[in-house]
Amino acid sequence: MTDSTIIQFDRFHRLRSALSALKPQPAAQPAEPKAVDWYLPGFGGQARVGTIFGDLPVEALRVRDDIRTYTGATASVQKVDRINLDEDFLRKHESALPITIPANSFGPGRPMRDLVVSPGQEICMDLHVASTFCKAKELRGRFLSKPVQSSGMTYYRFHCGAPAIVRVEGIWIRTQP
Repeated sequence: MTDSTIIQFDRFHRLRSALSALKPQPAAQPAEPKAVDWYLPGFGGQARVGTIFGDLPVEALRVRDDIRTYTGATASVQKVDRINLDEDFLRKHESALPITIPANSFGPGRPMRDLVVSPGQEICMDLHVASTFCKAKELRGRFLSKPVQSSGMTYYRFHCGAPAIVRVEGIWIRTQP
């Protein structure tokens, strides 16, 4: 090998190194978001809430509707939230998957119909005394779950300005302020 061949090879090697340094590097993949523990309470559509007008579907509640409470008094609805979760969100956050409580699970007419709730919803399994509440997620293994085939889930929740205990589908639930 001659000296000129070595020089040309060296130039070629340095040029190739310089070009590879200029070549755009593949973008780093964004980190997968951490799964969060779902804590918001709520109900699936068609859950009937005890109001002074009778039992109304939760999605029909409006601001200033009066709801019957455990104490016998009424509480006025101050806000109604509608939380839409798409299929992608539910796939990534399994803790937000709804829980279906089958009709008559806690006794005759309790709940009156299958009740779909958020895992964060506080419910009472007692018939007459609404003293012991648990989050619905604690009941996840108690019922045979039906696979949810949908394009997402909509939870409805309502606020009465202060914590209240109200009847939904024949069972006592606790609302948040």
